[in-house]
Amino acid sequence: MNFLSVLFIFSMAVILGMPVRAAPIFAAALGENVDQQAGTLNLGVEGMMLLGTIVGLAVLVYTGSYLLAFLIAGLSAVLLGLFHGLVTITLKADQVVSGTAIWFIGWGLSGYIYTALFKTTEIVVKPVPDIYIPYLTNLPYIGKFLFGEDPVIYLLLIAGIGINFFLYHTKGGLNLRTVGEDPLVAEIMGVNPTLYRYAAIIFGGFMAGIGGAYLTISIVGAFEFDMTAGMGFIAVALVYFAKWKPYRLLLGSLAFGAVYVFYLTIESYLPSIPYQFFEMLPYIVTMVLILYVGSRAHAPAALAMPYIKEG
Repeated sequence: MNFLSVLFIFSMAVILGMPVRAAPIFAAALGENVDQQAGTLNLGVEGMMLLGTIVGLAVLVYTGSYLLAFLIAGLSAVLLGLFHGLVTITLKADQVVSGTAIWFIGWGLSGYIYTALFKTTEIVVKPVPDIYIPYLTNLPYIGKFLFGEDPVIYLLLIAGIGINFFLYHTKGGLNLRTVGEDPLVAEIMGVNPTLYRYAAIIFGGFMAGIGGAYLTISIVGAFEFDMTAGMGFIAVALVYFAKWKPYRLLLGSLAFGAVYVFYLTIESYLPSIPYQFFEMLPYIVTMVLILYVGSRAHAPAALAMPYIKEG
């Protein structure tokens, strides 16, 4: 096999694997983007994703329903989001401290729930079936990439388009962004900042849970302790890279997914290099992108600032 053949096979492996690896990050980042647009920073995305991993797996094992698995995984993370909202929106506590606590709570709960339900048994599930469209899926090179992914990926793309439309083309989106810029002005306009921030944090939690469930159900097929490995924090960072634009979130997530598949593929060709080096690559590349682009981003003015009503 010549060099060009190896390069072609390698490139196709990266391209075909990229959307799947990008999906958990993209889901969580979409939710965090809406959250931050309303002025609420949630560093607990990692913990929410971890809770989603085990809840999604457990529901799938006991019900056999992929739909219920993703739905309940999302709702379980919403509960953590509501707790974060109670602490930061209602009680006006520091958002960074609360988010860090949410991370640890989700981390602890994920391991506890798995041990309580399955003890030491290793549970393996079948991934979400890919879509098959006659003729289109079989097209050379692009068929599997464009027309043969699992339905969750297409739903996430639709969600991204819908969120972009909501934020920048609807009155509700304008109200939410106004809350993130200046909640006092929003209230003068007749908008309830507390209501919008709670709605945003609920959506953010739901999407983080979906991202976590996708990791166990569609990628790994099993649960591992601390399996998100920092993906929740990367999702938060990608919001800065994207400058709070959903379409840029997609590009950043795909870049992460591409590098992730790249390291999984190339490490088999270079066994002499410690695998830990390759494991760092997705995070290093993501951080470089964030430093280059995110340094020029302008966050919502009221981000991470509690709204204390005057008078």
